Amino acid sequence: MFELRKIGIVKRASALLLDVILLAVLTTGFMFIISLICNYSHEEKLSGQYFEEWEDFRKEYVGGVADYYGFTYEEKEDGYVIKKDGIESSLGAVMEKLDASNGEHPETAAAYAKFKSLTPVEKVNAQYKYVYSLLFMMVSLGIFLAYAILEFVVPLFLKNGQTVGKKVFGICIVRADCVKISTLSLFARAFLGKFAIETMFPVLLVFLFIFGGLGILALVLLAAILIMNTVLFFVTKNKTPIHDIIAYTVAVDMKLQMIFQSEEEMLERKTLQHKQTVENSKNQ
Repeated sequence: MFELRKIGIVKRASALLLDVILLAVLTTGFMFIISLICNYSHEEKLSGQYFEEWEDFRKEYVGGVADYYGFTYEEKEDGYVIKKDGIESSLGAVMEKLDASNGEHPETAAAYAKFKSLTPVEKVNAQYKYVYSLLFMMVSLGIFLAYAILEFVVPLFLKNGQTVGKKVFGICIVRADCVKISTLSLFARAFLGKFAIETMFPVLLVFLFIFGGLGILALVLLAAILIMNTVLFFVTKNKTPIHDIIAYTVAVDMKLQMIFQSEEEMLERKTLQHKQTVENSKNQ
């Protein structure tokens, strides 16, 4: 009666796969709606426009300007390289020299005039940062809303912590002592465990790796989280990943599991069973 009726890995993985597919679809839908609200396509197009302006200027003028001020400039398939006295430099350093000349040198006058007509570098950088911020907001808010519906609202409606995938494959979530999962435990499981730790922290690491310059450290931390969750699943007695450890819950077979509606009911049953065991031992 008080034993946990655990389920097989294949059945559990199938339910997870279905939930992940639904989560991805819902997240994409929310991201699309949010992108329309914040006019993301326009902001992204504007950043692309700024980039193309500066790329055209660089290809047409920077080589000559760099040579004039003592830099070496080399175009490559994956970009360009600027050096000063054999040490790698930057486009910004060349532009500083050009700006300081105020267009007084005939050799750089045309480049200076074009440079002044371009969108300022500060505005270009600010636009890119804004687009990255919008993208991160769209991803995080889209995932949050998807989790709120699929991992919290739906389980509240279906009862026993069941998502759509768990409902289809006959899986439910209970406390480790066979008591029905509470709303607070469900909240902790969905938002603190699944959303914050298992999803958003890895998403943040990916963003920092791509856009934030965190580098290999982000990949190391990401791998550590994935490995830790995998190890917990296979090593712990009840196959409990991070979100189940936080919520003190476990996935069980819905048809076979005895679920107590409250802790009081569970204690009452245990007391009754203990009394029956004592009486049976006396009768023997």
